[in-house]
Amino acid sequence: MRKHAILMVFCFTCLLAAGHAYAAISMDVDQNMLDFRAVNPGSTTVLADKGVYHNIITLTSTNNKIWYFKAHLVRPFTSGLNTIPNENFKWECVSIGQGRGIVTNNINVPTPFTSTPSLIYTSTDTDNTGTPVAMMMRYHLTIPKNQISGAYDAVIRLTMNEIL
Repeated sequence: MRKHAILMVFCFTCLLAAGHAYAAISMDVDQNMLDFRAVNPGSTTVLADKGVYHNIITLTSTNNKIWYFKAHLVRPFTSGLNTIPNENFKWECVSIGQGRGIVTNNINVPTPFTSTPSLIYTSTDTDNTGTPVAMMMRYHLTIPKNQISGAYDAVIRLTMNEIL
């Protein structure tokens, strides 16, 4: 039986919602590329190149208002006309550092990316006064058994916003 390898590479894009002139809201991604390297059809790969996590997304706000961190796939994993289903690609938050907010579906629970913005984190009062929330993230990708080989890439959009 011949095995096919699939290479997945994608980049994060970041959007920031601006606060008023005297406060700040910011997002920093320490590594904006995820490379799943060669993956065999029918297998799952967990991307955690730094041990238990792959990258850190640091979110900070001094606006003293609840903020929300969301993500969605702008474009799913594609190679030509071939697509890997969105539900096969998952994010997992393994730590929130000094954060005290709520992680959707809790810590250490893989959650599928979707094509519409999905809530990952909701801040609490202590997160809204400049305390950085350093989210350690890892990623899971399951390749369907009959997936066609190719160089697949996807685009994720991360957003941090608050109600002013």
